[in-house]
Amino acid sequence: MHQPRHETLRSVVAFAAVMLFYYTVPVRSLESSGEWALSVVALLIAVALLGWVITHQVRRQLRAGHETAVRIQSLLLLIYLVVPLFALGYFVIEQHTGNQFADLVTKTDALYFTMTTLATVGFGDVHATGQVARILVTIQMAFNLVFIGTLASVLSDQVRRRAEQVAKR
Repeated sequence: MHQPRHETLRSVVAFAAVMLFYYTVPVRSLESSGEWALSVVALLIAVALLGWVITHQVRRQLRAGHETAVRIQSLLLLIYLVVPLFALGYFVIEQHTGNQFADLVTKTDALYFTMTTLATVGFGDVHATGQVARILVTIQMAFNLVFIGTLASVLSDQVRRRAEQVAKR
């Protein structure tokens, strides 16, 4: 079992690695069929990797049972992966169409929009204007509902367990 310090370090390293990838992955127009094929292969590899990570985290959850620290680490890892994935999707869509979002120009804009959507703040300065963008944002909102519900469940379970421990004393 990892000590909390190791879990924190793992979390920080995972976050840094994902942000490094997010800001360094090139996004440009694909002009040749070879570039399109390479992009499709890269996408399939990324989806397979994401599937592997999710499967690993589900197994970890099942082994951990009600261990709150493991459940929270899994949720953090999920956010570390999914937020940049949505942001990159938004950025790529806007770069290739130019008409799906209002005021989404940079990768930071895309990350900002993804986080405001996740936090259910929705300032409105960056927003979906096209149908493809609205579909992707709707998918993110569905993810957000499941994620927030799961987080609420984990936290309420933790509060209930602590209350039971206090009551037993």
